[in-house]
Amino acid sequence: MSITGIQIIAQGGTLQQKIKYVMFTGAQMLHLFFECFLSQRLTDMSFQIQEHIVIGQWPHQTKLSKCICYIILFFFCSTQGYLQTAGMIAARVDIDVFLEAIPTVLADVVCAIKMFNFTVNFSKMKKLLLIMEDDWKTFSSGPENDILNEYAHFGRKVTIYYTGALYGTLAPLVIVPITPLLLDVIAPMNESYPKHLMFQQIEFLVDAEKYFYPLFILNYLGTVAFLTIIIAIDTMLMVYIQHGCAKFTILGLFLDRIAKSADREISRHNDKFTNVDYKDVVKCIAFHNRTIEFANLVEDANCVSFLSIIGINIIMMTTSALVALFKFMMNETEIAGRFAFFTLGEVCHIFYSSWQGELLLKHSESIFDRAYQANWIDTSVHSQKLMVPFLLRSAIPCRLTAGKMFEMSLKTFSVIVKTSFSYLTVFASMRA
Repeated sequence: MSITGIQIIAQGGTLQQKIKYVMFTGAQMLHLFFECFLSQRLTDMSFQIQEHIVIGQWPHQTKLSKCICYIILFFFCSTQGYLQTAGMIAARVDIDVFLEAIPTVLADVVCAIKMFNFTVNFSKMKKLLLIMEDDWKTFSSGPENDILNEYAHFGRKVTIYYTGALYGTLAPLVIVPITPLLLDVIAPMNESYPKHLMFQQIEFLVDAEKYFYPLFILNYLGTVAFLTIIIAIDTMLMVYIQHGCAKFTILGLFLDRIAKSADREISRHNDKFTNVDYKDVVKCIAFHNRTIEFANLVEDANCVSFLSIIGINIIMMTTSALVALFKFMMNETEIAGRFAFFTLGEVCHIFYSSWQGELLLKHSESIFDRAYQANWIDTSVHSQKLMVPFLLRSAIPCRLTAGKMFEMSLKTFSVIVKTSFSYLTVFASMRA
């Protein structure tokens, strides 16, 4: 900013050159303000709560505010979805535009599935939050509270990175249509620069020249609304998964304490109701059952939507990568870059969901090892008998699945990406 400010003062060129440097300085100030503003927002309130209030899915939100959020989102999303879908149908006469429209329309479908699933399973989502609230009250201090805080902070960091990644992949899609408008101000010519909407298929449906600015604004607001819904629901899932992982870690801490209490009885045959080790084992079993119920509730609330989204993501990645490849071969690097970033966003999205399933799987698998390594050999006979069914149950890990058929894990992620690019090579060879 200092250097460009000096150039504004010292530049002996034309007024047009000075305007360029003024605009560039303004952009730098806006960039700095934006980053500071985000940090302040993160300090003031929880990121996940804020986004869920925006989309009307926060359980403790009033009915009035929830209804208002729903109406606003429904207007922008339904209007945008109609224009994109109807435009795609109208653009079927142009195969290139039709192919470009498929990934964006499917992205709207993914958003609708996520929103519908969250609404249908609203009671389950609320129950998960209430369980989390009870756990935070139960473990208000000590090492258990430290574990909850550690996983909560990690979840917040991942949420911020994921949000930045998805909004970042949207940047080329947003910047390209607005560039001609900025050039008309910064470097005007005798004729205006050619203007294009964010989604070209809409031009087959509506007179883009006549209604350019209303459609332009609607496209931007609708796209931000769709992406905000996806991010809000995905990041809330991360909150649930991180809390589930924290509960498994706390359970491991309980297992490590077995037969290590300072006031434990030495006799291995004393009464089981007064035996400290027996009570510790019972506590571990009860907490393990509650943790499994929490993980199963997360799975039940999301398994159907995961199945639909995986299938759609394969089509989206294949189509968007195909468009990027074709446009690159035709030297249309601008469109190729937009769809390359769009493909990258889809990869980030499916990786995010698969990685959460992997985290839950690994943490639940670790319980068997922690239980096996616990000092249960020094406990009473009654305690040892309880450890047998506990070990058998802990050998079955908790999983996130897609329709109870596919396990959400990094292995599944690699299969999805491999399948998508296998289809890509087939269709590319057919087009060639």
